[in-house]
Amino acid sequence: MTLGQLQVFIAVAEARHFTRAAEMLGFTQSAVSQMIRSLEDDLGVPLFHRSRNGVAPTSIGERMLQHAREILRLASYMKEEASAARGVETGTLRIGSIHSVSNKILPGLIGSFRKRFPQVEIVLFEGEYEEVNSWINSSVVDVCFTTSPEKEMTTFPLTCDEMMVFVPEEHPLKDETFLSFSHIKNNCFIMPKDDCIKKLLRDNGLQSNVTFEVRDASTILAMVQEWVGVTILPQLYIPEVLPKVISIPLRPKITRELVIAIRNSQCVSPMAAEFILHSQRYTKEGCM
Repeated sequence: MTLGQLQVFIAVAEARHFTRAAEMLGFTQSAVSQMIRSLEDDLGVPLFHRSRNGVAPTSIGERMLQHAREILRLASYMKEEASAARGVETGTLRIGSIHSVSNKILPGLIGSFRKRFPQVEIVLFEGEYEEVNSWINSSVVDVCFTTSPEKEMTTFPLTCDEMMVFVPEEHPLKDETFLSFSHIKNNCFIMPKDDCIKKLLRDNGLQSNVTFEVRDASTILAMVQEWVGVTILPQLYIPEVLPKVISIPLRPKITRELVIAIRNSQCVSPMAAEFILHSQRYTKEGCM
């Protein structure tokens, strides 16, 4: 078993196709097939179900896939530490993030980190809460940004994200210092299609006449601008350029905590640890 075989194994599992994996890796299809067969012979188990439409990992293949990612992750960490000992910062940093963080924080954060470590390759995965957590647990990413980490994860606080009420620019409530749910309960309500936000609102007794559920924050705010309804969104969802809407603090105040998470403190690479510290400094200094 070689690291090259494990890289091919992961590529085939992610592409679900031998030919597509070969194209991604710059190999021939026959070379990829041969490496997978050789790995299956070494392990003594079939790693994939094969069909005309492609391949899918077997149940034992799924477990081997997690081990393969872990082995490659450790090999990468060894290279990083060796490079650091030589005074050269290199390697690959894989970041997972929920959508709101990707839009609001990550462009500036990644840009500032790359200025410090220009030779580090950064790979970004963006997804829903469950996806981001699963990427951490299966070693697909090194760190993740989330507001709903699993209890077993090690987390580092970054910032609190406050919920705000959004109304049209000329709405009768536009000059209020803050708004309670009672102020808006008779308005049509545009609910973010975000399970975490919906749960947060429900847990705080915020039930309303939900007229629409929309995922994209810009679309929601455009609908508010056109008097379709009002909404409640966390600050991280707010785009840099607002349409003709007003944001007003919600009272009682509701916040959610944004954290950067890793699987556990024993499996963090030197570069990931540096990125965590950089992220904490970046958010503390208010660079968002």
